[in-house]
Amino acid sequence: MKKLIICLSLLVGLTTGMKAQESGQVWLGGSVGASSSKVKDGIRLNQFNIIPEAGYMFTDSWGVGIKLGYLHNENDRDGFREKKDGLVVNPFARYSFLKSDLGNLFIDGGVGYSYLKNQSSALKTHEIEVGFRPGVAINVSDKVTLTGKYGFLGYQYEKEDDRKTNTFGLDFDLSQIQLGMIFTF
Repeated sequence: MKKLIICLSLLVGLTTGMKAQESGQVWLGGSVGASSSKVKDGIRLNQFNIIPEAGYMFTDSWGVGIKLGYLHNENDRDGFREKKDGLVVNPFARYSFLKSDLGNLFIDGGVGYSYLKNQSSALKTHEIEVGFRPGVAINVSDKVTLTGKYGFLGYQYEKEDDRKTNTFGLDFDLSQIQLGMIFTF
């Protein structure tokens, strides 16, 4: 019940101030993420990423940006450890709405490419995604904003050697949380 009251208060706060973001604004920032999962008597998966981003608001509601980052995955299965390191590139468009002095809500839509290389073998993984990520921005000051993105709606393609995976859907699990901070100029 407390969570519902807090969410409703945040929504009312976001909709009452209605402060428009200025066009021509540049932002720099990014996000970090980490997760760990384990199947009983099975695989343990640890992941870490750091993804800086830069963007430009060309109207009060629309902006464009790009994310360039580093990914690290570790699988531990029956004492065998597999480590992968890689890069991600993700150009995107951002639509911001429900703006106020407190912050705003936004949706990022983009195309992402990830490349991961296995450290102990010649395996390489290529991933492509096209989709949308909803988010919230909370203004800490005039120049600093905390961001949170949760979920993904879209298409993802993964190729590792001869294995190919196509996924389409709506994904709201904990691996989709991205917390970050941006600085505006």
